[in-house]
Amino acid sequence: MKTEVKTKGAEDFISLEEIVVTEEFLNSCPNPGKIQRVVDYLKRTGCLDEPITIKRDTKILTDGYTRYIVAKKVKMDLIPVAYEK
Repeated sequence: MKTEVKTKGAEDFISLEEIVVTEEFLNSCPNPGKIQRVVDYLKRTGCLDEPITIKRDTKILTDGYTRYIVAKKVKMDLIPVAYEK
């Protein structure tokens, strides 16, 4: 799925495969209702509700695991990201 719509607050777009997800996130289970709200928003608008936050140098995910799961589920090509300050 390609996303041409700019997600508010996004500083960049990167490939999903570039994002490094830590064991801490992988071992967590996001709320199914929250996942569904993100899916519904994506279907309605064509973009994620917020960018995924990553570390600039390592591309390690620091916030937005639910959005990451949704992006992976719908096979997004490019993911909107914001860099951790």
